[in-house]
Amino acid sequence: MSTFPDWIAETISGLPALTTAAEASAVLRTTPRNLRRHIAAGRIRAIRAEESGSSRVLVPRAELERFLRACAGAA
Repeated sequence: MSTFPDWIAETISGLPALTTAAEASAVLRTTPRNLRRHIAAGRIRAIRAEESGSSRVLVPRAELERFLRACAGAA
């Protein structure tokens, strides 16, 4: 059985360098709304990509890893 940090590396290894809010929230096992709350609170750094008048949130894979490892350390 893998340890939690090993699970983090295995989970994020297949993700693209920039993930959508839906992909990131699936990895974090939360809703896109809660992900946006984490972003607004500054707990997760994200990039806002504005295309054709709509705003899209992209989360770097490294940021997801940092957040998960911080949560694992707090547990």
